[in-house]
Amino acid sequence: MQPLTILFFGSQGAGKGTQVQMLADYLAKKSDRRVIRIDMGQELRNLRDMGSYAGNLTGEVINAGLRIADFVPTYLQTKLLFEHFTGQEHIIGDGIARGADQTRAFDDALRFLKCSDLQIINLTISDDSAVARLLSRGRHDDTEAAIRRRLAWTKTDVLPQLELLKSRGRVIHEIDGEPDAHTIHRSILAALSLT
Repeated sequence: MQPLTILFFGSQGAGKGTQVQMLADYLAKKSDRRVIRIDMGQELRNLRDMGSYAGNLTGEVINAGLRIADFVPTYLQTKLLFEHFTGQEHIIGDGIARGADQTRAFDDALRFLKCSDLQIINLTISDDSAVARLLSRGRHDDTEAAIRRRLAWTKTDVLPQLELLKSRGRVIHEIDGEPDAHTIHRSILAALSLT
């Protein structure tokens, strides 16, 4: 199996984290390549929890349910790729390319690293489903007001990145995120021609 580079899109609560893990597990079983998983939400929470000045400022943005400035995730994603990618691994990204500068930086980094086959999975669910799912997981930064702010900037800031990636020749697979996790996983495998 050739190395795959998969970028997940979808509103918060669409099940991206679950689907990323299921795909990573599948690739680990079916391929002898390592999987590099970049979970930007987790990377930002890790930065917040460091207790540094930049981490505290990051925490203020996260806790308010706002979108962090593009340079922060651009720095984090580039650092991860440069430190861990050797040209042989699968890459799965979640929470990346959430603003135009960040999207161009990620796509440019992949081209620089000779990852020519970036494919995007866009999980689609309703706002009501997203709110219900996020409130049920019980994270302290998941208040309904913060969730609704994040859903709003997903529409205004994140979804336009799909068009930007499409204009750069990247393949986008639209996947219904409402069914159960195993049904969604099978749809993703089919879209990626892995079945």
